[in-house]
Amino acid sequence: MLDFAKSAALTFGMELEFQLVNAETGILSPSSLAFMEALAPHPDISRFALEATLSTMELNTSIHHDADSMMKEATELTQTLCDIALPMELLIRGGGTQMTQFWNERSMAPTPRAAKLTERFGFLPKRFSTYGMHVHIGVESADDAIRLGNVLQALSPLFIAMSAASPFLQMADTGFVACRPLEPLMYPHGGPMPRLESWDAFEHAASEIFSTGLADSLKDIYWDVRPKPEFGTIEVRVFDTPLCVHKAVALAAFTRACASLALQGALKLPPQSSPATAERVSRFMACRDGLDADLFDPLSQQWLPARKWLDMLVEAVCQSPVCDADLTYILALRQHCAHAQDAQLMRTMWRQSGGPEGDLAEYSQSLSALLLGPMSEVEV
Repeated sequence: MLDFAKSAALTFGMELEFQLVNAETGILSPSSLAFMEALAPHPDISRFALEATLSTMELNTSIHHDADSMMKEATELTQTLCDIALPMELLIRGGGTQMTQFWNERSMAPTPRAAKLTERFGFLPKRFSTYGMHVHIGVESADDAIRLGNVLQALSPLFIAMSAASPFLQMADTGFVACRPLEPLMYPHGGPMPRLESWDAFEHAASEIFSTGLADSLKDIYWDVRPKPEFGTIEVRVFDTPLCVHKAVALAAFTRACASLALQGALKLPPQSSPATAERVSRFMACRDGLDADLFDPLSQQWLPARKWLDMLVEAVCQSPVCDADLTYILALRQHCAHAQDAQLMRTMWRQSGGPEGDLAEYSQSLSALLLGPMSEVEV
């Protein structure tokens, strides 16, 4: 039995995985242990964590009721990391992948979990040394978590498109705006969360997964969306880490607003299942083309231009907001998405810095400078 800890409905928090980059070379730096040592006396040390590989620092916000308070905390925590990075001649930056991300050069953290992942999956955890954002939504019951999970999984291609910030890998343009969400598909228990009828059905699915010996906790299930029973939340995991904290908070507020519509019954899955191919193709198109794609909406059972789907959801949110203060962030996010994708901005900056023959440090510095600023706009 997986006990579910009740949470206040529609409270929310987020996790951000930031890149640690050498300011002089623009190359990933395996420096997270030094960061944790520097953070040891900090009163908010519990808000930071190691990841499986050493070129990542994870930031975890506390529980929030509105986007303003989340923005204040996330900005302060990010500034703390930037302050530590400066004398170390390192950069903190967003983005879902790093240009120089070669799996064989990654260093695993000296933790029991990292050792277990290496034993189970060989090189895959080093390949999966990517940078994502996770949003947690509080729910009052286990069955509510499943109901919300099904709806939020249906929206996942749009979430991927809105946050797309991983066009590069191993010094090359991948041809995708978001290559990071392709990585979990390599794992036996990765990819979309299956459509589930109840908490009992989820427990049965989890039990089957645990019986394989390749997972012994829910942390080992790399679904796009998954319940987090010890927190009393449903967790959305498909976002690339945005280039700026402001966008991260806006995406979290939008996710919570969609969850609210689902709890109200305004977003509801139809009784019939979607064509499996349509949902798989939609996720792929979101990774390849982002907001320029036509995506399949399982709620209405139709293909829609991604920006039209986003506009429809934002209009529904405006009719029934969780919190009036959050609307400022959500409307700014819609405006940003009408003009730009982070992946486009990354490609533009890469060209401006000279491309493969250019200055990788200049490129990384330009991206790092965006972290604590407003959402950038480039013409689509």
